[in-house]
Amino acid sequence: MGFRISVDSGGTFTDGVLIDLQGEALMRKAHTTPRDPTVGTLECLRRLAEARGLELRALLGATDTIVIGTTMATNVVATHMGPRLGTIATRGYRLRMAFPQIAKAEWKEGPADGYDFRADPPQPLTPYHLMTEVTERIDFRGAVVTPLDEDDVRRAVGFLVAQGVTTIAVTLLHSAVNPAHERRIGELIAAASPGTCVTLSSTVLPVSGETERWSTAMFSAYVAPVVTAFVTRIGGLLESEGFHGQLLFIQSNGGTATPEIVRENPAMLLLSGPAAGPSLGLALGLAHGFRNVLSVDMGGTSFDVGVAHDGVVDTVRQQVIDGKKFALPCVDVSAIGAGGGSIAQVDAAGRLQVGPRSAGASPGPACYDQGGTEPTVTDASVVLGYIDPEFFLGGATRLRRDLAEAAIQERVAAPLGLTLHAAAAAIHEVINSNMASGTDVAFAKRGYDPRDFALCAAGGAAAVHAVRIMEELRIGTLIIPKVAPTYCAYGMLFCDLKHDWQRSYYSETAKADLARINALFDEMEGLARTTLTREGVAAGDMLIRRSLDMRYYGQFRDRNAPVPAGPVSAASLQEAVAAFHRVHEQTVGYADASYPTEIVRLHLTGRAVTRPPQLRRLPPGGDAAAARKGARAAWFQGRFVDTPVFDGDRLGAGAAITGPAIIEEAFTTFVLPPGTTARVDGHGNYVTVREA
Repeated sequence: MGFRISVDSGGTFTDGVLIDLQGEALMRKAHTTPRDPTVGTLECLRRLAEARGLELRALLGATDTIVIGTTMATNVVATHMGPRLGTIATRGYRLRMAFPQIAKAEWKEGPADGYDFRADPPQPLTPYHLMTEVTERIDFRGAVVTPLDEDDVRRAVGFLVAQGVTTIAVTLLHSAVNPAHERRIGELIAAASPGTCVTLSSTVLPVSGETERWSTAMFSAYVAPVVTAFVTRIGGLLESEGFHGQLLFIQSNGGTATPEIVRENPAMLLLSGPAAGPSLGLALGLAHGFRNVLSVDMGGTSFDVGVAHDGVVDTVRQQVIDGKKFALPCVDVSAIGAGGGSIAQVDAAGRLQVGPRSAGASPGPACYDQGGTEPTVTDASVVLGYIDPEFFLGGATRLRRDLAEAAIQERVAAPLGLTLHAAAAAIHEVINSNMASGTDVAFAKRGYDPRDFALCAAGGAAAVHAVRIMEELRIGTLIIPKVAPTYCAYGMLFCDLKHDWQRSYYSETAKADLARINALFDEMEGLARTTLTREGVAAGDMLIRRSLDMRYYGQFRDRNAPVPAGPVSAASLQEAVAAFHRVHEQTVGYADASYPTEIVRLHLTGRAVTRPPQLRRLPPGGDAAAARKGARAAWFQGRFVDTPVFDGDRLGAGAAITGPAIIEEAFTTFVLPPGTTARVDGHGNYVTVREA
């Protein structure tokens, strides 16, 4: 039957999407099971099968592709619940090895970014006594200065294994230039302790920049046993249930990979959770004529902001996880501590704060009746009449309005001297402001003006707040996807097989060795084509993109510029320089074409050209009156208003609804304030245009 399925295991819910050959889409949710993500994944698949009227085995037997997304690797790092990690470094550089852990001065993301020298250092992934040293030295040109002492290596491995270490990161000086010593250490570890997981920094990140390379290798080593076990276990479970199609995993770069490639590069599952959303946001934006799309995803815990500019999803070369550098390509997603479970509290100064602390899935908001007593954004939405307690998750879960009211009254209204409903409205105002200001900061860093973008707002909670965010950011067009509650899961089906490579190359642009540059690009292209071939991609379906990291001479920070297709020539290099000037002008505010530039690094991306799923178009249904399901009191402009409620599943293409109104679907609620009009497009998405 050719089903395509994606399952995204988030912090609170595991989302599933199924699409058949006719473009009919099904969405289902199950609770995430952090201790064993495979449990929540299989439960979500069972619910999809039930919705389709099939047994799980029958569904999986008729499925061509399953794409899995998980926050498991990121959670292992954030909670420090990974295996016991040891490291082997060049003698004399064990203290230097600690720098990625100490992070010198913590970079704080917030409305006023800056170095916070009072911040506590991040907790290391491994204690200092498990950072060992061996005698060896390679210089920056790759020449061996001191041969590798293999007895030193055996002693270090014996010590680490005796300490209970099960995974080792090998992080030698200048190994990106000459990896021979690291490779030999890997062989010695395999001989001495065959069951120990080994990660070589020269394999994970073969570029200069010791701090970033070592830190990234430690991340990879830390998550490798967990990721490998998960990938193997979920693959085996699916096969035992009758699945024999293609299994893929979403990566941090926004692409997918087969299990074999993930096992070789486990760190690519770090930060992969929200990576698929911006791809779907871009697809929806392009369908409505927008090449610039702001994609936001609001779930129970966080508000994730991603951007597509000029038809391309923004990526970054480096992110910070738990205060430590992770230097593999990632979709540029900024996470703000704002979700449906964000907790509202009055601080010692009498100010209302909402988030970043969250009630999560357990105990959850007070209205869940699972033991939670602190008021959350979801509780405020129930009190204000935006969410129907009898129709939460399509009626599968019933909420307790009285518990929401009691929590807000005790923890917010009474301390601030406000009425219950004024306090609930204040919670909404604060969280809306937090999300808008956090998004504005993310735009400013990229050099973008939000007024040039369309807003695609998704996640189970976003549609309640989306219009207010659009207004605060002065964005002209808002798109609420039909699949908003399972946004990232659905976005995974729009992601290509994709892999990245990079190599160091330092030179003034005017003195660049074109033969050397082309040789490095040819090497990376060979790796890309080999990898994609292993994943079953035909040569004609491979797309190769090359780029350079460049900077003005003497600068510290570099910026990425594309290189035209074909061998790099003097002319194409000048095109890359011109592109660099444009990027610098956009992100920094100035460019100087007369100032010399230099090349720092070469990048190559290989991806498969795939056909995205084609959704069934809705039949016309311009009259919204037939979809009206009743009315209820909802809070607008400081008072309760009798507000019509519409069944989103009964709205046809072309239907228009003007607020005040509430559109309900099983897993999301779209709140339309007075004077706002939403129209349904051909695929059931809601499009709202802000009045100038």
